[in-house]
Amino acid sequence: NYPDPLTLVDKYGADAIRLYLINSPVVRAENLRFKEEGVRDIIKDVFLPWYNAYRFLFQNIVRFEKEDKVIYKYDAKKQDKSDNVMDIWIMSFKESLLDYIAKEMKAYRLYTVVPRLTKFIDQLTNWYVRMNRRRLKGEGGIKDCYHALNSLYDVLFAMTKMMAPFTPFLTE
Repeated sequence: NYPDPLTLVDKYGADAIRLYLINSPVVRAENLRFKEEGVRDIIKDVFLPWYNAYRFLFQNIVRFEKEDKVIYKYDAKKQDKSDNVMDIWIMSFKESLLDYIAKEMKAYRLYTVVPRLTKFIDQLTNWYVRMNRRRLKGEGGIKDCYHALNSLYDVLFAMTKMMAPFTPFLTE
């Protein structure tokens, strides 16, 4: 009473199935009614927004370098100098999430980590990127654009490291 796993791997990829199963009741030794729609929702709600944020970042880095004639290089040390409220908020959210994940993974409670990761992706794409679109496109000046790009780069880089145990193929 379930779809062929190899067909699903070919259609959605192993990482989508892995994330769906880690986020399911089966990890807590409960019954699971496997649904292909759940795997499809992982693609739609997690992977596509995450990829779109990544693509948006690199599109704006290319634009920044071309239009402003500045070579962009990620610098974690310059991140502390941003005084933008949204940058501070997303960095704080990221640091809180890193602490939470470390604590939960140590206790091997995978099922509590994935919902927080998906919530973080939602907050990142629906709030940070949306509210800072103009900053990321350089409308606030070179310095402000650099801070916005640095913040988004830092968060996406940390997101890749946080998701690596759950989606190894995608993060590789």
